Amino acid sequence: MGMGSRTAFAMVGWLVAAAVATVVGLAAVRVIGEGITGTAATTLTQEEVAEALASPEPSAGPEPTAGPDPSASPEPTRATSSPTILRPAGSTITAHCEDGLVTIDLVAAPQGYSTTEYDEGPTDEAEVRFDRGGKGHGSGRVEVHVTCVDGKPRATIDD
Repeated sequence: MGMGSRTAFAMVGWLVAAAVATVVGLAAVRVIGEGITGTAATTLTQEEVAEALASPEPSAGPEPTAGPDPSASPEPTRATSSPTILRPAGSTITAHCEDGLVTIDLVAAPQGYSTTEYDEGPTDEAEVRFDRGGKGHGSGRVEVHVTCVDGKPRATIDD
C-alpha cells in the first residue's frame, strides 16, 4: 500500500465514522423527541389548529344535577374581599376583609426585623409588631395596624 492509498483509506474511514455518528445522533434525537410514551410529536397545520380550537372540549366532570331545593332557605351572603397585599415599612402583609372585620393571612417581616407578635383576626383592628435588634443594627420596633376601609384592608404604621 502506498502513501496515497493510505490517505484515501483514512479519508474513507473518517467519512464512514462521521456518517455513522450522524445517523446515531439523529436516531437519538428522534427517540428523545418521541418521549417516554413512544408517541412522536407532530406539527399541526393552521387548519388543524383552527379545527381543534373550534370544536367543543369534552366534558370531564359529572353530569349536572337538579338545582337547589326552592323550599330551602337561602344562605346569607357575606361581604368578603379578595386577599390584598400590603407593603408597609418594607414588610409584606396579606389580609382580607369579611363583614367589616380584617383577617391577616400572611406576614413577612422587613429585612433586619423579626415578627414578634400579630393578631390574625378576624377583628376590627389587627396589629403586627416587628422588632429589630442586635449589634451594629440598633434596635427598634415598628407596629402596623390593619383595618378594613370600604371593605378593603388598609395598613397604618406606628414607629
